[in-house]
Amino acid sequence: MRYRHGLVRSRRASRGVAVAIAAIALTLGAPGTHAYEAYDVFGDQTSGCVTCHPEFLSGNGALHAQHRVLLGTPTQQLTRCNACHPSGQGSTPVRTYSSGPIGPLANGFGCSGCHGRLYGETSPNSGLPKSTSYGLRAAHVDAGVDDCATSGCHAPGNLGSPDPFPPTLPENVAPPYYGPEFSVLRNACASDEEDQAFDADLLGLDNDGDGQRDFPDDLDCPEPTEPPFDCAAAPLAGCVVPGKGSLVVTEKAPGKEKLKVTLSKIQRELTPIDFGDPVTGTTGYNVCVYDSGDVLRGEYTLDLPGEVCSNGKPCWTTISDKGYKFKDKAAAADGIRKAMVRGGSKGKVVVDGKNTGTMPTGVAAALANQTRATVQFVASDGICVGLALPVVKKATGLLFKAKGP
Repeated sequence: MRYRHGLVRSRRASRGVAVAIAAIALTLGAPGTHAYEAYDVFGDQTSGCVTCHPEFLSGNGALHAQHRVLLGTPTQQLTRCNACHPSGQGSTPVRTYSSGPIGPLANGFGCSGCHGRLYGETSPNSGLPKSTSYGLRAAHVDAGVDDCATSGCHAPGNLGSPDPFPPTLPENVAPPYYGPEFSVLRNACASDEEDQAFDADLLGLDNDGDGQRDFPDDLDCPEPTEPPFDCAAAPLAGCVVPGKGSLVVTEKAPGKEKLKVTLSKIQRELTPIDFGDPVTGTTGYNVCVYDSGDVLRGEYTLDLPGEVCSNGKPCWTTISDKGYKFKDKAAAADGIRKAMVRGGSKGKVVVDGKNTGTMPTGVAAALANQTRATVQFVASDGICVGLALPVVKKATGLLFKAKGP
């Protein structure tokens, strides 16, 4: 079976935590003169989102830790920290409606990037596009927090607000930070993506504030399909770059094709969570091979998370607290027999394959006469490790062998 990212895997129960998570910013998207313009408005923990949601203080709380997981990997510090902080990690004030530069944005949306939506509005203060959380306000009202939502700061026409308010976008419309440029979040209707692992329920966010959250409870949410987890058409930007790498694709005899990828000397100390979780979770991996023109020429998918392989044992197992290893003699996943992803001070990725009837072929032929290649190891819900290989030893059409740097 091929793993496809985005499946709703479990249902989640109570309502309170979605509001609790969402209430990080009661006035998301509002201009700076609004009541809760920042997480801690006065800096003394007496006003703002902090009064109900203190789990971000000092960067040590569970909410802060979970947001670091959702908002990019440790190798994406710009994405990870600037999504909320004005100038990266630890900088203040953490505003509910703006933040530092992130991805393609010169100015991020702050908390409203995940807890608001784009209504085509512009901030009266900065003149920049803003995200607004009409649904979050309604969710607070539904939870009994209604002192600001319908009067005062959030009255139609007040402090730059439109009059009347626009119709609230439905649950299936994703906030602007739901996408690979910003986070691991993709589907605004999937509780398994949005839920906080430490809370008492299994539900995600009520993005439209109608009292129902995600599929199948919210009728705005279609039944989930299985979107393909495929290699990108060109090499991904922002991958972790190892100190050394090699690629060997052998296709000398039909039915006996081989693949060997090694990415080693990863200087940054990665943790297992950076690689996702193929043991008890749903993480799948792709090996993506590109030619000297950055055109995709080969794709090998390792997609057996949580499954039992041909020897009757789990396909994936843990390597102490460093990472994971894979073994399948049948090589049912695109011919891959062995794999290892390891973090720590000796970080390394290894993929070893031999065709047993499932391996993609024609890759060596597609790389014939190429002067460079790029290989990337991409997790469906985790990290990307990749390297350009400028030293080509063989490119005959039957054998491609390259290394780098």
